[in-house]
This record gives sequence, structure tokens and C-alpha cells, in this order.
Amino acid sequence: MKPRTKLQKEVAELSEKLGEISESPKNWAKEHLFAHTAYKCKDELWCSECGKMWINTDNSELGTILLGDKTECPYCHHKLDVTVSRKSQNKEEIYMDILQVVGGFQVIRHILCCKYSCKSGFREHPISNPYYSFFETVQEWIAVNGKRTIIARPMNMGGNGWLYSEPLSIKNEYGSGYYNYGDVYSIHGWLYSKIEVLPELKKRGIGRNFPDVNPSRLIRSLLTGNNDAELCLKTKQMAMLKHMAKEGYYQLRYKPSFNICNRNHYIIRDAGMWNDYIDLLLYFKKDVRNAKYVCPKNLKVEHDLLMNKKRSIEAKLRRDRERREAIRREKERRENIIQFYKRMEKFFGLEITDGSITIRPLESITQFYQEGKAMHHCVYTNGYYKRNDCLILSARIGEKRIETIELSLKTLEVVQSRGACNQNTEYHKRIIGLVKKNIGLIRNRLSA
Repeated sequence: MKPRTKLQKEVAELSEKLGEISESPKNWAKEHLFAHTAYKCKDELWCSECGKMWINTDNSELGTILLGDKTECPYCHHKLDVTVSRKSQNKEEIYMDILQVVGGFQVIRHILCCKYSCKSGFREHPISNPYYSFFETVQEWIAVNGKRTIIARPMNMGGNGWLYSEPLSIKNEYGSGYYNYGDVYSIHGWLYSKIEVLPELKKRGIGRNFPDVNPSRLIRSLLTGNNDAELCLKTKQMAMLKHMAKEGYYQLRYKPSFNICNRNHYIIRDAGMWNDYIDLLLYFKKDVRNAKYVCPKNLKVEHDLLMNKKRSIEAKLRRDRERREAIRREKERRENIIQFYKRMEKFFGLEITDGSITIRPLESITQFYQEGKAMHHCVYTNGYYKRNDCLILSARIGEKRIETIELSLKTLEVVQSRGACNQNTEYHKRIIGLVKKNIGLIRNRLSA
């Protein structure tokens, strides 16, 4: 995208004068960002720093190299961590962030650092082994008012998303198209040790030791006047600062209690647990502006004590709810029984038969349960015994249940007749015909 506004044109001109990455951050990245490993397979080891291979000839119990040990490459003399692996090549990609001040802007340069190494003789790179590459993917230019301008390479949908052959250019602040799901340009990489920050950031608490949080979000938050982030920086409450950064916004949940911690020189070591602890204090209606509570000597012990106490209270409340629910269900069951008997008493003793099939009404809620369980349908589960406008009948041959019939008392029509698992039986039409033939008996009982 071509620069359009005055700000974008100024940033684009400054970016062209910025120059390539110097050797100093590259050397720092090589030393501090990548793993220095000796890959071990049986007695053979190869160095990720020079690719050379050697044999561990010391077979004594004390001389055997184990996983997690350190060893020294006999060729390049690097101190290496031993990793058991059969791999013959290794590739690493890590982001490095460089903070600079250019033309009154706070600049964050995001560098993708790549390292490729292989065992000597295995696809060795023609230039060097290991082979390093450094690609500048994004530049964030942040003005003193917090306004950000992005200069970045184009993205694609594969790999790590960058088109390395394309030049840096002005981009929309939060990406576009496929990647328009968040702040894709605000990368949290490893911060290069030599940092430059604006005087305004120094006034707000940023020093040489930059906190381990996303630099772009913290810087923009501070420049736009976020007092909570500044407070954490100036009071050395780094755990709380990191916790707020992980939550996605620099805002203290319990600022008055936090201020009391600062006045008492109390450093919060576990911010997530401290916030949960304040939640528990509020649950128990404790004074969260009292240093006795908000500055515990042992946060974990006090947190666990209140948590267990709350768990006991809630368990008791749950038991009380379950007891009340059981009483309610028992009362409802008794009312259902009484209503069922009042409604269906007139049909008790009714029997329809053709000599082999006998049809009788279900005369208790227990019979509804037995019928539903035996026939594997929902006559009990769906509470057919509660329905005022239907009569439930059971068709049997001897003691064997054949089908369950629902008869509408409004229309005196068979609504449904179901066998086991809601399937029709060979007696289905015969049963319905038998009920229809004797509908007069049911009508007489209904009008009685």
C-alpha cells in the first residue's frame, strides 16, 4: 500500500533511511536465541554449531554422556546440551525484537531469525554450517501519542506467512483478508538486550530491563496514558504487569487493594492467585482495604484456606438445595398420585377382551413405570400419567405385554399404539380395532 497520509509518508521516508540489521544483534541472536545442542545417537554425537561429528569413547560409568548433560565440542569448543536424537539436521525459527528511537518515533523491528544446521556430510549447505538468515518482517512506528504505523512484508497462507522476496510497505494496522483476526503485526519475540526508548517511556517507568511482555502493546498502552501499567512498572510489580498483559488489557481489577500492597512495600509474586484471593475475601465480606488481609505473609496458604472454606459452604448449600429439591419432588409425586386417582378412578376395573388379547387401563404411577421399563418407551418418562385428556391402556396376551395404547378422552380416538421400542406388532390393527369396537364402554365410564 502506498503511503497516503502525512504521517505515513514521514514514516516511509524514515524507514528507507533505517538501514539493514547490524552485526551486533545478529551475533547476539546466534549466541542467546538458538539452542546449542549435541545430538547423540548411541556413542555418536554431532554439534549443532559446526556440524562436526565425534565418538564418545569413554565407556566408563562416570564418563558416559547422558540426556541433560553438558559436553564440549572438540572442534569448535562450544558448550553443548546433550539431546538424544537420531536427527541429522535441525532447523529453528525465532523472532527477535529490536527497540530503537528514530525521528521521534518508537520503532519496534521484528526480525525472524533462522538457523539451519546438519551433520557433517549430510546435505551440507554450500555457504556455511550452520547457516543463519535474518528477515525483517515488521516495523512498528509508534508516535508519542500512541498512534501506530505498520510497515511489513506481505503475507500468504502457508508456512510462517511471510513473502520474503517482497519489500516492506505500509500496511493496515491489524492486517486484512485471511489474517484479519487480530493484531498479527504485534509480535512478541525475544528482546535484543540493547534497547532505546523514548524519553516519554522512561518517564513512565521503562528502564534498561524491559519487562517480559509484548513490547508493542505495553508501549502503546503507556503512551496513551494507561496509569495502571505505569503504576506496576514504577512499583516493580512485574508479576501483576505480566498477568494483565496475558489477560489482554492493562487494567487492575482491585486497584485500591493493590495500592495498599504498594504502600506496605508488599510485592505480589503470583498475580493470578492474588486476584483470586481478593475474590475470596469479597465472598466472605472481608475488608479488602486492610493490609492484614490483602498483604498475606503466605499467599498460597491463605488462598487455599479460604478456598476450602468456600468449598465447604457451597457443598452445604448444594446439599440443602438437593434436600429441598427432593422434598419438592416427593410433594409433586404425591400430588400426581392424588390427581391421577381422582381423574382415572372411574376407569379402574375396565377390561376389554376378545378371548386372547386383554386390554386394561394402567391404574397407578407404578404401573406406568413398569410399562415404560418393560416396553422401552417413554410412557413414564414423559409423564403421560399427568395428562388430563388421555387414557393409557395396556394390551396383553396372558401376562405378556403386547402394546401400550393412548386414547384421547376428548375425541375418543386412538392417538397411538406402541409395542416394544415403539414398534408396531403383528397384533397392532387387531388391538386398535378391539378398542374402537368397545369405545362405548369407555364413553359410559367417562360420563358416569
